[in-house]
Amino acid sequence: MRRWHSARQSSAQTRRGSEMEAAVRGIRAKLTEHREKVTSAVLLGAFVALGWRSAVQQREIDGLEAEKNSLRATNSSMSSAMWAWREELFSLAAAPSSPISVSRLRHIYGEEEPAPNQPGSDDEDESFAIA
Repeated sequence: MRRWHSARQSSAQTRRGSEMEAAVRGIRAKLTEHREKVTSAVLLGAFVALGWRSAVQQREIDGLEAEKNSLRATNSSMSSAMWAWREELFSLAAAPSSPISVSRLRHIYGEEEPAPNQPGSDDEDESFAIA
């Protein structure tokens, strides 16, 4: 009985295999018969896929540009606020009863106070450093 069952299975598999081969041969014959149409369809599909990808990328670029503009506006407003605070600190430091001196603020901000001219020095002799 086992032999009969395995023989029946192998004949069914062979029949399915031959049906599959026949289907593949039929498809191959149709494709070679309409080669130009198949090529056109494949090219059309490729162009549609590329167009879709380009549209998705363009939406992403537009979103990134909007975010960049928003970040630039935020950066500009923060810079303006920090400059206003700096100016306010310097005006407070210039007051007579200031908790911090102007020279200390200049040091904190990394600014150097101009050195006073030494007597006998020439105004035209300026030294400068190139960084």
